Amino acid sequence: MKTKKLDQLKLKQLKKIGATAYGLKKEETKRHTFRNAIIRFEDYTDYIMRITSLLEVCVLALDGEGDFYSKNLSHQSKTSSVQLVIEMVIELMPDGDMFQLEKIIAILENDTDYVHFPKQLKKQILKNQERYEKGKTHQ
Repeated sequence: MKTKKLDQLKLKQLKKIGATAYGLKKEETKRHTFRNAIIRFEDYTDYIMRITSLLEVCVLALDGEGDFYSKNLSHQSKTSSVQLVIEMVIELMPDGDMFQLEKIIAILENDTDYVHFPKQLKKQILKNQERYEKGKTHQ
């Protein structure tokens, strides 16, 4: 396989990893139907800064002595509000992004030993290497 075709296959795999849709997406489980929200961030710095800010607000809320003073929030307890924010922060942690980043690095480095390396791409790379080795031995 020529290098150009291999690069096109890599690009196709990278585009597949990077394809995302925004907005609420319906997710049905056996018992419930949920909506997944996708939030846009400028970059990872913005992403981490917002998560950090949410956690800082929780720390400040737990550190304070009073409750909510707003009439709209008077029925809310500080503990339950902080708990909800912390649960949301846990869900916002970029676990999936780190997994995707590992896949991208593996593709760019031709690390076919990586457990989640795309199988089709791995086959093509190995075929390409075999052809190269055969051509090298015939010379």
